[in-house]
Amino acid sequence: VSLSRFLPTLTRIQELSIHWYVNENTSDDGCCEMMNTISSLSSLSHLQLHLNGSITDRTMKSMCAMLHSVITLSHFDLNLSLKKITDSGLIDVSYGLSQLTHLISFQMNLSYCEGVSDVGVSHVMDAIQSLQHLSRLHLYLWDCTKVTDVGGYKIGNAVRARTSLTDVFVSVWGSGISESGVA
Repeated sequence: VSLSRFLPTLTRIQELSIHWYVNENTSDDGCCEMMNTISSLSSLSHLQLHLNGSITDRTMKSMCAMLHSVITLSHFDLNLSLKKITDSGLIDVSYGLSQLTHLISFQMNLSYCEGVSDVGVSHVMDAIQSLQHLSRLHLYLWDCTKVTDVGGYKIGNAVRARTSLTDVFVSVWGSGISESGVA
């Protein structure tokens, strides 16, 4: 069943949680269509996206466009376990993220994102610093082996610069960040 058939009928929906898996033999066309459909949900305040499999940067570009449309979003949980995503995809996500002026809670879990490096993480941290109302931030970096201490320092500096944060959690495992990298 296509999400584009029933989601637009739920015009008053405020909370949405989607778990999407794309296997190696399919494209991420459906995921891009889903992002376009979510754009029409004008009263959405809580969004939880779990994207797994062979989703590419193309979906991240669609996500950026979607984030421009859901300006009422106050809580956003983004879980990416994507081997094909690169820094370019995270840069798109960070640009869309910086447009969420009402965002108070953000959780991002990057796991097994082999194409993501310090560059992509740095852009996300820059976007986080621009969010005026953000009070809750949870970051998980698991098995993103190209993220090094440079990315770790960017995370630490972004968290320290956000004095409005009242709930912070950072977990780094299996990346190129040393113990002193996030300190």
